[in-house]
Amino acid sequence: MPVKMATESLTGTLSYRVGAKRNIYLDNGAPVVLAATKINLELEADMRLRALKTAVVHEIFVHTADENYIAARWCCANALTTDFLWLALHATEKYLKAVLLMNGKSAKGFGHDIERLYAEVKKLAGSLLPERLPKPEKLAISTWFDRTTEEFIEHLVRYGNADNRYLIYGYNTFSQDLHMLDQLVWAVRRLVLPLSERIGPDWPEGERLPTFNEVLVAQPDFRFALYGLPLDILILAKDNTPLRLAALNLNLSFAPPDFRHMSMQGGSASFNSVIFRHIFEPLAEGQADAVEEAAELAGWLIRNIQLPTGRNGSPDVVGEIKKAVASAKQRLS
Repeated sequence: MPVKMATESLTGTLSYRVGAKRNIYLDNGAPVVLAATKINLELEADMRLRALKTAVVHEIFVHTADENYIAARWCCANALTTDFLWLALHATEKYLKAVLLMNGKSAKGFGHDIERLYAEVKKLAGSLLPERLPKPEKLAISTWFDRTTEEFIEHLVRYGNADNRYLIYGYNTFSQDLHMLDQLVWAVRRLVLPLSERIGPDWPEGERLPTFNEVLVAQPDFRFALYGLPLDILILAKDNTPLRLAALNLNLSFAPPDFRHMSMQGGSASFNSVIFRHIFEPLAEGQADAVEEAAELAGWLIRNIQLPTGRNGSPDVVGEIKKAVASAKQRLS
């Protein structure tokens, strides 16, 4: 017997939510859209403002994060690894910022630093965030390297950061990255709620309703659906369009139980940086002609292309190139 709970929608209507695994429906299977008592209360000014703030957070951060996440999954399925990594990081960043904003915190000053963002969200969420991202039981995948959540986020930062959109560092990924991303998005996206607030006003009989945090802790496989946002629209859809397939195929975190999954090519992907191949490698080999050519190329690169210089926590690529050129020339002198 599903447990009925009440929560306040953006319009201020008190609505029943049914505690089912992952997605939320009425007893008849329809999405929750009706007021429980058909009483639509006039919102006070502060409640109106909170509702507007929620709408802004949903549109600016969650809507665009859903699009980034779905696009990242499509890129992964089609071996477009550079954009998979960048979009995965970008989606994670937006979901994390949405959690902070929904809980009275500022999202300013973080940039693309999802490691710092995750640490801030963890202060709010505690045990609601997983320590590790284990292999899903129903997933048939040959290779799985166990990682903590923080280790996977570090992996996204290393290979999905803004500089690596230009393959400054190259990348090294495995099939499991997609499924770890699914688990991370599931864990963070379900927190886009005012966690410390109660899910609705107390019942007239005096029964006190739980907080959003308490509901999520008590039901680890449950989330409050975010109706009208891209991912939830696709979850509730019935037609398996290419877009729905991109979002949900082998997505064991979000796909509904009746979703028909299709096989996907797995394996690993790696790419050595063009700077490593054409500058660092020939400089290290030490042959005079190769060193001279690499040094010339390095000078042109530094003069004409914006490269990381060590600011804002990025590696000092320019400094490393200059150091490698000087070291190679010294060995030949």
